[in-house]
Amino acid sequence: MNLQMFGFKYFSSITYPTLKLVIVALITLNVVIYAVVDTLISAVDSLAWLLLLVLYELEANSAVLLAEIKMQRIRSFLIAVIALVFVGYVHDHEWLAVINAVFWFALIILLELEVRLPDKVSKYRLSYWWATVIVFAGLIGVVIVWAWQSAWLEVYDAIVWIVAFGSIEVDIAQLLQRKYLRNPD
Repeated sequence: MNLQMFGFKYFSSITYPTLKLVIVALITLNVVIYAVVDTLISAVDSLAWLLLLVLYELEANSAVLLAEIKMQRIRSFLIAVIALVFVGYVHDHEWLAVINAVFWFALIILLELEVRLPDKVSKYRLSYWWATVIVFAGLIGVVIVWAWQSAWLEVYDAIVWIVAFGSIEVDIAQLLQRKYLRNPD
């Protein structure tokens, strides 16, 4: 499909790997599933995360559609929506969802640091890398618990989100290559 004919000239110049397009499609499907079979709150939560993911993806690829300050405001609004949903999890005593959300908030903090303070991240690269590894390990731990509880929709949803944010934040091959080039033990 030619996106230029619909006025999306900018988007037609971006080449995305097929994996990222599949992930966005699966997450969009999640938003629809939550809207149909779950609560409106779940659908809004999923939509806010999807929009946040798209914004981080655009920034990770140096694609600037809006002024930086507008991007920060939109991200801040989406994070506020997600925080309100988090309060709901606490109120309803959904402790595994709370733990999961805490790890996701930690990932947001890491991404915000990377976007807003790239010099600091570069200066403390190893600490930042370890923090990222710990957060993703925690997220994977939550997936394991959900699998143990046979909560398969949550397992599927969490895996898609981990892969989505992992494709933005962590290029494992590149990180391992840098690590082994510095310390070839």
